[in-house]
Amino acid sequence: MKIDTQYNTLPQMNAESSKRDKTLEKIAAATELSMQDSASRTIADMLQNEISTISQGVMNANDGISMMQISSGTLNSLSDQTQTLNDLSVRYNSASLNDTQKQALQSEFNRTTESMQQSINSTTFNGQALFGSNLSFSLGNSTVSTSLSGISTGSLSIDSQESIQSFSDTLTQARSDVGSTTNALVSSSNALLDQISAASAAKSQIADTDLAKAITDFQQSNSKLNTAQIAMVHQQDALRQTIGRLLG
Repeated sequence: MKIDTQYNTLPQMNAESSKRDKTLEKIAAATELSMQDSASRTIADMLQNEISTISQGVMNANDGISMMQISSGTLNSLSDQTQTLNDLSVRYNSASLNDTQKQALQSEFNRTTESMQQSINSTTFNGQALFGSNLSFSLGNSTVSTSLSGISTGSLSIDSQESIQSFSDTLTQARSDVGSTTNALVSSSNALLDQISAASAAKSQIADTDLAKAITDFQQSNSKLNTAQIAMVHQQDALRQTIGRLLG
């Protein structure tokens, strides 16, 4: 006698069971990752804090560069005016000039030095005088510091080219300090930008696990498996009834 097996659900059960087990493995893995979520979030927060700190360092460096540019602009202007002072001094110290002519040169010399001193005094950044200041720029994990010498035209004299040369030497030293500080800030800023890029890339690699989707997949597979199991129970019950009738 042939027993009808058209209701054989075993292949479906095996398929759904395998699918459910795989989904369950995903859930287990996701749960393991979920247990590490706090650590992942901690790492992400640390990276974000690092990015924020470094970003502030870049802004500080940019402020420092702006300060140096302002100082450099003043120094360049002072250098040009110092040359004017030197020319006036050379002309003044000529035996061929009379007192009136010398007085005119002295007046021009005085106006020039007054203008120069005004430029020095007005060289500020956010209300802070730049010349004669100790400047320190925090860049997060490092610091760039410099001291800009105080500059005064008080010692300049039209009849002393030595005083003009000394003033010129002061400007040269100040330009050197400004230049080296600018280079240090630019170099540090570039390095900080590289650090931001690296930290941002590391942060982006920390992705959330889609545990909800895995659970949904598991529920669907489990539901199908339950359906297959119920069908199999009915099949077995029908088989027993058939056998019973045959034996009866």
